[in-house]
Amino acid sequence: MTVVAFAEKNKAAAQIASILGDGEVEKITVEGLPAYEFKWKGEEWLVMGLSGHIMNYDFPEQYNKWSEVNPGVLLAVDPEKLVTRADYAAAVKNLAKRANKIVLACDYDREGENIGFEAKTLAEEVTNVPVARARFSSLSPNEVKKAFESLIDPDYNMAMAAETRQILDLKMGAAFTRFVTLSVRERARTKGILSIGPCQTPTCGFVYEREKAIRAFQAKDFWKITAIFSAEGGEFEGIHRAGNIHDKEKAAEIFKRLKGTKEGLVAKKTVKEAKTTPPNPLNTTEFLKRASKFLGISPEIALEVAEQLYLAGFTSYPRTETNKYADDFDFKSLVFDFALQKEYKPFAESILIAPIVPKNGEKDAHDHPPIHPIRAASRGEVSSAVNIPQAPEVYDLIARHFLANLMPAAVFEKTHLHLLVQEEPFDSSGTVLKDSGWLEAYPFENKKDKLLPFVEEGQKVGVKKLSNTKSKTSPPKKLTEAELLTLMDKNGIGTKATAPTHIETNKKRGYLETKGKTISILDTGFTLMEGLSLTVPILVRPEIRAKIEALIQEVEDGKKEFEAALDEGTTLIQEMYAQLEANKKELTSSIAGTIKDEAALEDKKNYIGTCKACGHVLRIVQTDSGRFVGCTGYPDCRNSYPLPKAGALTVLRSKECKKDAAAVLKVGNKYNWAVGIGPCFTCDLEKECYPPETVGPCPECDGSMFLITFKDTRFLGCTKRCGYTHSVPKTGKLTLLDKTCETCGWKLFRLKEEGESPEEEFCVNRRCTEGRKYWKQPGRGAETRIREQNSVSRPVTSLPANRVAGKSSKISTAGLEKNK
Repeated sequence: MTVVAFAEKNKAAAQIASILGDGEVEKITVEGLPAYEFKWKGEEWLVMGLSGHIMNYDFPEQYNKWSEVNPGVLLAVDPEKLVTRADYAAAVKNLAKRANKIVLACDYDREGENIGFEAKTLAEEVTNVPVARARFSSLSPNEVKKAFESLIDPDYNMAMAAETRQILDLKMGAAFTRFVTLSVRERARTKGILSIGPCQTPTCGFVYEREKAIRAFQAKDFWKITAIFSAEGGEFEGIHRAGNIHDKEKAAEIFKRLKGTKEGLVAKKTVKEAKTTPPNPLNTTEFLKRASKFLGISPEIALEVAEQLYLAGFTSYPRTETNKYADDFDFKSLVFDFALQKEYKPFAESILIAPIVPKNGEKDAHDHPPIHPIRAASRGEVSSAVNIPQAPEVYDLIARHFLANLMPAAVFEKTHLHLLVQEEPFDSSGTVLKDSGWLEAYPFENKKDKLLPFVEEGQKVGVKKLSNTKSKTSPPKKLTEAELLTLMDKNGIGTKATAPTHIETNKKRGYLETKGKTISILDTGFTLMEGLSLTVPILVRPEIRAKIEALIQEVEDGKKEFEAALDEGTTLIQEMYAQLEANKKELTSSIAGTIKDEAALEDKKNYIGTCKACGHVLRIVQTDSGRFVGCTGYPDCRNSYPLPKAGALTVLRSKECKKDAAAVLKVGNKYNWAVGIGPCFTCDLEKECYPPETVGPCPECDGSMFLITFKDTRFLGCTKRCGYTHSVPKTGKLTLLDKTCETCGWKLFRLKEEGESPEEEFCVNRRCTEGRKYWKQPGRGAETRIREQNSVSRPVTSLPANRVAGKSSKISTAGLEKNK
């Protein structure tokens, strides 16, 4: 007789074959895939590992073109279950033809049962032999042998529960994702897909709600009055019983009464003994939370490591909702094994000297025992067997949690002092760890002692320092992954197996990111959640998903038929979809506008600022017919401003228009343009906005000299237009410096002629002895002739006033650079 067994993965198949075949196993290939052949109890056995799901649901091909199918139609279409791994399907059929009996030996949970049924379905296409189920929670030799000696019937309801989830998730995910993505693409140029998922979206929603609370938070001032007391045993801090005082005057009044006081009184002393019991046994959610909190490992990686530890025979099955051990659990044998392992020996020995009583939780889901080690192992042994860097740390956490669970409570002595300073009450508390108990084995829980000196009631203590400290209230903290898992578990989002996947999916979609142990929402995720919460809030909130999870559970429990659950779940999804359609305009307007805003913000060259009409982004828009400043809120917002037809545009980020223009632009090197107002040279406030860079005082009036540059010449003119001008070098790069001439006080210039000639710094003032030195240098004759023709010793009135400091539209300061 030939028995064929299908495990969920190849590693599990190899372990099962090795255990049942007592090591006498032949590895063969079937359709290019590994399988294991051996004899057990007089029968020929073949065991093959699958690759997780080898079949999956999808819509018929005619519904896969997004642009041609109304997304809502998908909700009424029955998807097809198709083979996704043809090689595995062929191998299953090949082995099934040889079988007199088939055993499903996949992981014993909803998904594992469904994977087994996939193999069963394929096998039934070629044979009609009996099919049984081997149920086990670890790959320990005893449990595997026991499972295969006590085969049970496959669990149809459990498999169909997984089927229900797959179909409902596909319908909702496909229809909603297509609808939102296509609707937004109608209004914004984006190729990205806005993914909506029945578990993914409410998971993101939890982080969105926390981020919204953080952004809306407004800090408030408060005052806290503290005292540093001194006694014979040392110093300790006390806090005024009023705590955070939000009334500044009240805090000041109390502090005034206390100021200068040097002595306080211990009015009451309370000492209590408190016990902290060990943690409950680990179920999946608690394990993932502790791996994140204590080890800094993401839930997805933690579950993958635990899966590999299970397959390698170190720990029990990692997907369980149970947090209490069965009455017949063999603790003693396992603890004896740990007593032989150096790292865990002291804790194991302390457990063995007394009756073993675990600290149990309240939930028995009748699926698997709590996550626990199935044998003691060193870090090196774990590391060599499981090629994942975090494997030793995860195993150590599971092992120590198991041992701590069997140890006595930790005992603390808690002291509270009620002190009086000028009849004002202060409190001080301290804790001393008297018996570490289970904390001895569990270093992750860091219990720090806060010691108080020994004092008695009625004793006077010194007041060394009094403080009235101003502080601000703090915003809510960002969620940690452990807190997010707690929210998901509490609200029925996902299962013990899928919760980490939903967090990771949000990360891959660009909605969430983790920094250290905290998790934050990214702009795309916030935009999507904001749009959904304003229009279809039921999508973001967990209530509907919790109802669908309840339907799935009813199928598993046999309380509801598969088809009935599908109909009921589809109706719930259709109700949400109707809300989505009804709010399409508001939803897409919100999301599309923000997407366009983000694109405009990234385009630094064309970004102008914020639209005062709608709050979206203003940016420079180029068209075939010209250019203008437009709003990303178009077509809902038609706010726009004209721009000059010619000239390169540069946004002057540091300039603020005194007439409140949206922005100020530089047009070529000629003039400035205030968006929404026009050219700055026509504005009566131009001189206030752009005061000239002066060189020094005018020799003829109380004005100042500044550089004027035309296309073919440049010179110094007076700000008061008195007519006095002064020559400067005609050629070369001229830079006005912050340095001043020690003789006349005019600012110095730096000149760099073309070619390799060196830079020189000089005073340009001909009425200054230092300036005359410069002009007398060889090669300055041309400048001297200019001086003779346009005498600098008298006002030159022949120049029109507008040539000197008048129409700014004809004046360029391109040759002038400020050197700080």
